[in-house]
Amino acid sequence: MHSFPLADVRLLDGPCKDAQDADVRYVLALDPDRLCAPYLREAGLESPAPGYGNWEGDGMGGHIGGHYLSACAQLWAATGDQRLRDRVEHVLDVLERCQQAVGTGYVGGVPGGAALGEELAAGVVDADTFSLNGRWVPLYNLHKTVAGLLDAATVGASPRALTMATAWADWWLSVSRRLSDEAFEEMLHTEFGGMTETFAALADVTGRPEYLAEAQRFAHREVLDPLAEGRDVLDGLHANTQIAKVVGYARLAALTGDPRYRDAAQFFWRTVTARRTVAIGGNSVREHFHATDDFTMMVAERQGPETCNTYNMLKLTASLFLASDDVSSLDFYERATLNHVLSSQHPMRGGFVYFTPLRPAHYRVYSQPGTSMWCCVGSGMENHARYGSLVFAHTDGDLVVNLYLAASLDWAERGLTARLDADLFTSDTAVLDLAVTSPVALGLRLRRPGWARDVHVEVDGEPVEAEVADGYLVLRRTWSGSHRVTVRFATGLAAEALPDGSGWVALRWGPVVLAAPAGQDRLDGLLADEQRMGHVAAGPTRALAATPVVATGDAVDAAVLVSRDPLRVDLTVWEEGADRPSTVRLSPFALLHDTRYTLYWPVGTDVDARRAELAALDRTESAHAAVVAEVVAGEQQPEADHAFAGEHTRARTVEGTHTRSATGWFSYTLHDPAGAGTVLHVTAIEPTAADPRAQELRINGTVLGPPARTWVEAGVRHAHHPVADTVRGDDPDGRLVVSVHGRDGLPTLDVLRIRLVEA
Repeated sequence: MHSFPLADVRLLDGPCKDAQDADVRYVLALDPDRLCAPYLREAGLESPAPGYGNWEGDGMGGHIGGHYLSACAQLWAATGDQRLRDRVEHVLDVLERCQQAVGTGYVGGVPGGAALGEELAAGVVDADTFSLNGRWVPLYNLHKTVAGLLDAATVGASPRALTMATAWADWWLSVSRRLSDEAFEEMLHTEFGGMTETFAALADVTGRPEYLAEAQRFAHREVLDPLAEGRDVLDGLHANTQIAKVVGYARLAALTGDPRYRDAAQFFWRTVTARRTVAIGGNSVREHFHATDDFTMMVAERQGPETCNTYNMLKLTASLFLASDDVSSLDFYERATLNHVLSSQHPMRGGFVYFTPLRPAHYRVYSQPGTSMWCCVGSGMENHARYGSLVFAHTDGDLVVNLYLAASLDWAERGLTARLDADLFTSDTAVLDLAVTSPVALGLRLRRPGWARDVHVEVDGEPVEAEVADGYLVLRRTWSGSHRVTVRFATGLAAEALPDGSGWVALRWGPVVLAAPAGQDRLDGLLADEQRMGHVAAGPTRALAATPVVATGDAVDAAVLVSRDPLRVDLTVWEEGADRPSTVRLSPFALLHDTRYTLYWPVGTDVDARRAELAALDRTESAHAAVVAEVVAGEQQPEADHAFAGEHTRARTVEGTHTRSATGWFSYTLHDPAGAGTVLHVTAIEPTAADPRAQELRINGTVLGPPARTWVEAGVRHAHHPVADTVRGDDPDGRLVVSVHGRDGLPTLDVLRIRLVEA
């Protein structure tokens, strides 16, 4: 199965075209000179504009620039808009000057990136989950640059971009060849993005075997080996870090034929899509994979599925599909595209979504071009450029229709054009107009979606019997002139429970997930500012017990279609405190914006009992109300939000539990605005005699004495240290730098959480 180049496909009017247009406007609103400023700085050259702030100014300089180069190349191919090609050439001009100024082939915006190469080459590897030699995920960042160059070369048709990409790759090889295999594997503990995939792609484009060897060296054995053996060890791991690795395994499987890469990629895909994915096609909470038998966090947390995860899951799915022709994987691809990806950008003003909360009656936050430089902005710019990438394909000379969204195809090689009019948000019918310049014999393969109860096909208004083969309806004939093929789907409402089987259900019509607006009050930070955690919807949450309950065993029994165009469904629910049921109006989730929403509904035939369960969850949350500040050790977002720093420290995940320890030290900055009456509460794994540990705690540099209270519960040590006024200092924001240091030549305990709580 072969996909068509983006340049051969054009989106037609519809939600995906609206999203692509909004993406173009967003990309053009960004200043390429500001995006290029980190590269110029690192090359010792003067920049005509200051760099952007937010993540770009906080140690991740250049990562958006790489995504931007990819996005402009892809959008140019998808639209033909010359302004986008001009942006590609502008950025390449700057990167070329930077690469020439450095002189080694290196180009990047990582602070001290060239020096990092020298350190690694000298064998200095201090790798933590999200830092390498004191820099924030530098290889992840550099991957965006070389991936952007490769996209500019392959999608953007720029020969010099390939020259620059290979020069960068050769610089990297000069570094890595001096690292032992053990040191290299140690380095891979730090998130490194899609290095495996990109080196494999460079090998494919150039034919150079050393690039393929380097791609295999980046195949992190700690993750690859258990996956290849069919073992799910994903609980607690940072989700997008692993997905990007597995995209590389799929690429290596295609290039090498090694079954271990194939088995690892396929097992991972099956595990994530079947056991860890929600109705919209997303996964993870607070960026991490949680336990598959408990999705409580998914409906309780405000940091729901991350868009970057789905960006990479779509890449993985496309790669596996094209290699195997397993059409069933397209059900996931379609679901994730039409629900998660499409919903992750505002269709009018633009702006990308990082987390999509599935907590009832919560909301999403949107980026702004001048303030928001998150990873999901970078991947988001690419997401909405690629809707046309898999709509059509070809195999053995046949034309394949994989996705039913509005697009046209120019297949010049066969003298064929196709126009597909389809919008599953408003219709269960798709119309494909084919035209050929001269008679051509080929099979037309029409995907039979897993969500369709039946599919009927007509050619020029006449019903036809199609061959059913490998998930497609196949029409084989000699096509001459123009023909209209009409595809009618028999579909309807379906209810989808969370993967753990708990009492939460989402409703969908075919692949289209439905939700209900839940008010526009307190949409705090709806348009993100430059704050480090501005991508989180930090406004107040509503009590879970206030969520309307569906009083039936099967939520479909409580739902009725009101209209198909626009798609509207009424759901019968029991509101809190009501003595009779009422209805809420559902519509496509992807089309709801600037509002709170409810997508998953609690179900149960005993409404009072179900609401009591929700109230118990609320009480658990209330028990944490006395927490003034909290850091979950070893999780990227909480640590970054609290100014993590450290030396000779490592985060670990054991059976889904995150910890951090150090042979040196680590610290967090917590805020205590009240400035009195708080207690430092530290929890850590109780050490054993076989693994002795000792640590010293400091606040603002002052060593704390023994805790006022300690206790051990279920293998976890709890320690309370009252925060004395003498250690607070005079910071007006009440900042307290809490640091943990190894003592007596021993490492620290495996710390779980550090909290400030009301006394």
